[in-house]
Amino acid sequence: MLHASRGRSHARIARETGLHLDTVRKWRGRCAELDLAGLADRKRTGRPPSCTALQAPGSRR
Repeated sequence: MLHASRGRSHARIARETGLHLDTVRKWRGRCAELDLAGLADRKRTGRPPSCTALQAPGSRR
């Protein structure tokens, strides 16, 4: 969002950050619609996680 506040285009933000153009569009759209609340994680569908990130295989301890 800092790049956007400086007037940079979607394409330039994607190029400078290494993000996909669609990802930049999605997050800028959410922020435009919901202000900073749009940056929060959205609820996910499906079964809730059965372990914490610390318990997951391959997690750092």
